[in-house]
Amino acid sequence: MHRLRKLLATALFLLAATPMAFAHAHPTVSTPKPDSIGPAPKVISVTFSEAIEPKFSSLKLVDAAGKSADSNASRPKPGDAKTLLLDVPSLAPGAYTVQWSNVSTDGHKLSGEYKFTVK
Repeated sequence: MHRLRKLLATALFLLAATPMAFAHAHPTVSTPKPDSIGPAPKVISVTFSEAIEPKFSSLKLVDAAGKSADSNASRPKPGDAKTLLLDVPSLAPGAYTVQWSNVSTDGHKLSGEYKFTVK
């Protein structure tokens, strides 16, 4: 009986710990939208699925040649622990890539990118 309780307690612990093991802050909303074609944005915004650490999270914009297309550092959206903003200069028509990296508040690191086109 003691062994069964110990096994059950271990199983419950593993079930409770499993969601934390897979927690990562994935992008949920982006402006401009991935693969969109439209006017040049003045601000790029990426909202993640969970709170992030702004000191260790960033957005960068590169042009089709891979050169930096922004001169500003990204910043957290005031009052929103899930969103990063990047002010961008006037963009010429062409393809651009938003590169993002983040560290969620539980310490998980994640990075990725998405493209959009300015017409």
